[in-house]
Amino acid sequence: MVNTLQNVNGTARKHMILITNRYPYLPGEQFLETELKYMVNLFEKIEIASVNGSGERRKVPDHIQLHSIPGRPEGTKKYIHTFYSVTADPQGRRWFSAELPKARAFGSKGLMQLANWLSHALRIRDEIRKKWLDDPGFALNDAVFYSYWLTPAAVALAMLKETFPELLAVSRAHGGDVYDYRHSPPYLPFQGRVINALNSVNMISEDGKRFLEGKYSGAGANLLVHRLGTEKPGFMSSPSPDGILRIVTCSYVKPVKRLDLLVDALKQTTIPIHWTHIGDGEDRENLERRAKEELNGQIVIDFKGHWTQQQIFKFYRTRPVDLFVNVSASEGIPVTIMEAFSTGIPVIATDVGGVRELVDERNGFLIPSDVAADELAGYIEKFAALPVEQKQTYRAHAYSKWEQEYNAQKNYLSFLLSVKNGSGS
Repeated sequence: MVNTLQNVNGTARKHMILITNRYPYLPGEQFLETELKYMVNLFEKIEIASVNGSGERRKVPDHIQLHSIPGRPEGTKKYIHTFYSVTADPQGRRWFSAELPKARAFGSKGLMQLANWLSHALRIRDEIRKKWLDDPGFALNDAVFYSYWLTPAAVALAMLKETFPELLAVSRAHGGDVYDYRHSPPYLPFQGRVINALNSVNMISEDGKRFLEGKYSGAGANLLVHRLGTEKPGFMSSPSPDGILRIVTCSYVKPVKRLDLLVDALKQTTIPIHWTHIGDGEDRENLERRAKEELNGQIVIDFKGHWTQQQIFKFYRTRPVDLFVNVSASEGIPVTIMEAFSTGIPVIATDVGGVRELVDERNGFLIPSDVAADELAGYIEKFAALPVEQKQTYRAHAYSKWEQEYNAQKNYLSFLLSVKNGSGS
């Protein structure tokens, strides 16, 4: 399929329909807040449809229309609905049959994953038709359908393009929706088919693009790289003036982030350290208790819980920060590192996903993904021992990396203009 975002008249599109997982509802997808600031200046009409939206809602500009796509029934009815929606729908049956051999390779879990994804996709497909495509007054050739994830919403758009080939449908692809090996079973239904069906799939990293190109022959024409970014905060963070190494981590507290590995490493350091963690999550209580029990003495610990980006930047502006640490076992490309770089904070990070596109020997330490606790302690102490001038060089290169490759204004305008104007590049 030729990659083109051109509408039939060759003119810029004015209507954006953004399909999210939860946004504008909390939590998650906070990075969309920045992208939306640029979107509102480029599209005359914006509508957001959240697939799993409920609960506390973030403020969005008044002229943006919000929709919630109804969910499936709960309990036993959910399984009945899944079975019925797939078997009763002609297009659903065709897609199920075509994907069935791949799903079978993963046993009963693979089959359940396939049925669940397809059931969700059919639900989203039908809502899109009802809200927009079946409306006689809807101008299809003036609209962009944009799925923020390469998940069932993107599958729904791919299915709709069979009926409406002129529909302009694009998707972003991040990490968990790209790398199948992160899941159990390692299976993301319809991935190759969706990539080929959509007008473009916009990767946030070169690593993700290479992964999918290697997995699906011929998919490269539809895979583009449009990086995320953060806004210029307008200040530079300051290093510690007193010989204490001030470390920041910022993430959900869950096993994949391996914050327990950092605790094990800090236990083996011999220098004064102040560790601040920003973020909440399922394992926070256990991690915080363990850290306080085991990191007594020279390690000062401060768990902040969930913070907004504004709170994070206020901390970076008003408190000295020497080093940002990310020891995750898996990543797409961390926006938290972009935020640190934008204020000149060097980074130690594991070489996973697209992290190597951010962190290098000029702005920090890119360390092995299987780093041991004693090795991590050594990297931390190595950084602490660097001369002041060298640390300042790291800080300057960290900011330069952000400015050149992860500046939100450059990146989001490039992506959104490519969709709006139909260049696709």
